[in-house]
Amino acid sequence: MTVAKLKNLFFASIVLVFSGVCSAAQNPTITLQTGSRWHTDRVDNAYMNKQISEAAEQYKEYAPIPRIAFYDLAFPKDKAEYARLNGYGLLLVSTTSQDENELPLKRVYVVENGKEIALKVIKETFIKEANTKSQVAKTFGLFRVDSIFLFPIYLNSASAELRIDFAKNRDGMRVASFDGIWPVELSGLNGKKPDEIRTIDDEMKLFMKREYPGYFKN
Repeated sequence: MTVAKLKNLFFASIVLVFSGVCSAAQNPTITLQTGSRWHTDRVDNAYMNKQISEAAEQYKEYAPIPRIAFYDLAFPKDKAEYARLNGYGLLLVSTTSQDENELPLKRVYVVENGKEIALKVIKETFIKEANTKSQVAKTFGLFRVDSIFLFPIYLNSASAELRIDFAKNRDGMRVASFDGIWPVELSGLNGKKPDEIRTIDDEMKLFMKREYPGYFKN
């Protein structure tokens, strides 16, 4: 399916950070980032559960992996909604850790041309893996936090990187290098900065509930 045919667009990726099988002196921490892809699925706890479960199976040979980060970027569906949201979308970052003291994240930010732009968190969901014998628990650990952030869409540029700081042990973990590709429905708006900081009004609440059902029950 081509991007042009999609009505509701998301951008998804997965990043793994883990120690190699050799000692730390022989093999430093490795960062692995998969290719990105477009999709039309609504993103909720069940969707993220599936992504994490599949990744746990795929990377089980490296278990235990100290920490992992998934992200998903939700764009406005068209130019009219982009205007109503004042150039903002949403960013979902789902992180797991073997060490519960690493979560929730201390900071999520975008580095653009050497400048750090901190993102505002609007929702955090704490999840503990119930089945200690599951592949998810064995590969990624028991502790997970899904966090939703306001995301100024102009930051989706080829010169920008998404980074996160854990509460301890790891700062500056690169989650994504954006490629600057925008939905066709938003063509011509690339690089347009918001006029002001976005507030959580009724329009934004509707957008949040539409794009991330399950995180907003009420």
